[in-house]
Amino acid sequence: MWSPSAKTSKFYSANASGPLFSPSLISPEVVSALPPNYTIRPLQRSDYQAGVLDVLRVLTNVGDVTEEAWNERFEWMAKKEDEYHILVVCNGESKVVGTGGVVVERKLYVSHFLATGR
Repeated sequence: MWSPSAKTSKFYSANASGPLFSPSLISPEVVSALPPNYTIRPLQRSDYQAGVLDVLRVLTNVGDVTEEAWNERFEWMAKKEDEYHILVVCNGESKVVGTGGVVVERKLYVSHFLATGR
């Protein structure tokens, strides 16, 4: 199971086409709960083409996000290493059909500077 104290490797933030964080942080129980042919994994830069913004458009006004803007935001999140844990669920054709995330917030003077997820 994911833990706010778990660190991601610099490999993930430095890898231009790799995942946003280590897939090992995804609980096997979560993976096994998915329907057949569905997968869950960390967000990747290539998800721009896989339809992640179309999924978000069902929920909110996303606007006209260029691939360049997408890449800039992905890099920004990747540099934060252990703060952004954005997940995508893909169907059997590798199309993004769901997304969610955990943002780790560093508390100031609360519980001795512990990190919390929200």
